[in-house]
Amino acid sequence: AQPFHIGALRVPNRVVQAPLAGIADWPFRAQSQRHGAGLAVSEMVASMGVHHGNARTVAMLRVDPSETLTGIQLFGADPGAMAEAAAAAQEAGADLVDINMGCPVAKVRKTGAGAALLADMDRACAIVSAMAAAVSIPVTVKMRRGITPDEARPVEAALRFQDAGAAAIAFHPRAAAEEYRGTADHAITADVVAAVDIPVMASGDITTPAGAREVMERTGCAAVMIGRAALGDPWLFGAMARGRP
Repeated sequence: AQPFHIGALRVPNRVVQAPLAGIADWPFRAQSQRHGAGLAVSEMVASMGVHHGNARTVAMLRVDPSETLTGIQLFGADPGAMAEAAAAAQEAGADLVDINMGCPVAKVRKTGAGAALLADMDRACAIVSAMAAAVSIPVTVKMRRGITPDEARPVEAALRFQDAGAAAIAFHPRAAAEEYRGTADHAITADVVAAVDIPVMASGDITTPAGAREVMERTGCAAVMIGRAALGDPWLFGAMARGRP
């Protein structure tokens, strides 16, 4: 239930609603916040859609007055378009902008976006830098371990994102090739936490208040990020924030 900071942004507790594609629109986010999430993050929004003025995409930037603390997640592979979309998100009322570097879906990765950016670190860091320069709100990165377990260099990637201007990292310890198979190994999360000086939000297989506390104690992470576990159970956010079983 203690607050933490992402840059200058004060988050009132350490339970964050994860970005969920096709789900985390403003009514979902407002419900998550109402039930106890300290911060809620939008579904991923295509930066090129914002760049081209696509009405449906631009509408996804909307932050409703009923929301309390909201991040807008963007995806794309062009630093200029990502910076432009970040500025538009800030103008729409976002409290932070997040970069999707975790989506394992092929149609996203084939454009060079999502988890594919972890295989092109120079481009990924250029995106972080361009966005950080374009806005006054924090820029965060939601990343996976890597493309495959063997090729993954998550500590190196997190350090480079920090140096490029990221104010926080949301980390999922599965590789993109694993999608959601197996078990999230939060020993890897602990390695990332130990390496960087910015807050790390742990994501993956955190489904109960006891599990959230265990991950925080094992890893030293600043917060937990909850996605699929809260579908149909928005009360989970408050239960975690209060530490109730």
